[in-house]
Amino acid sequence: MSENLAITIATIVVKLFAIIDPFSVLPFLLAIYEEANRDSQEKVSWNYMINKITIAILILLTLFSLIGRPLLDFLGLSAQALQIAGGVLLVYLGIDTMGGFQQLRFIRSLREAIVTPIATPLLVGPGTMTALISLSVDYNPLELVISSGIVTLLVYLSLLSGPYLVKILGQTGTVAAGRFTAIIIAAFGVQLILSGISQLNFK
Repeated sequence: MSENLAITIATIVVKLFAIIDPFSVLPFLLAIYEEANRDSQEKVSWNYMINKITIAILILLTLFSLIGRPLLDFLGLSAQALQIAGGVLLVYLGIDTMGGFQQLRFIRSLREAIVTPIATPLLVGPGTMTALISLSVDYNPLELVISSGIVTLLVYLSLLSGPYLVKILGQTGTVAAGRFTAIIIAAFGVQLILSGISQLNFK
C-alpha cells in the first residue's frame, strides 16, 4: 500500500468512525441488552448480537461505497448540493448525539432490533450514508470499500469490548467519550457545508 493511499484511507476511516460513533450507543445498548435478557426466556449472547450488528454494518457501508457516485449521477444531483445538504444533516446528527438516543429505550425484542434500529439508523444512519456518497465525489470505490472494512472492524472491536469499556470508564465516562466524538461529527458537517458553498458558481 502506497503512502498516499494509506493517508487517504486513514482520512476516510477517521471521518466515518466519528460519524458512526459506537461509543455513544454503548451505554444504551448495554442497558437494553441486560433488560431484554432479563425479561425474555430466549437469551441472546453479547457476542451473537455484536456479530449480527457488524455484518449489517459491513453490508451497508460496502453498498453505499459502491453506489454512491452512480446514485449521485442517476438522481442528477450536484456534488455541491449534496455536500451542503449532507453537512446540515451531520450537524443535526452531532447535536442529536449529544442528547443521547432515546428511541433505544422502547425496544422490546432484542433480536428484531439488532438490524433496525441498532445497526441502522443508530450506527449506520442517514449521516453515514450521506458522508459516503459525499466522499465518493473525491475518492474511488476501492478506497471507500477498504476504508469501510477497516471502519467495520473498529466498530466491531469497540462494541465487543463494550462491557469492559463501561467498567473502566464508567457509564458517565462512556457517554462523555461518545459526546466528544459528536463534536467531530458536527465539525465534519460544517466542513462539508463550507466546502459546498465555496464551490458554488453564483454567476
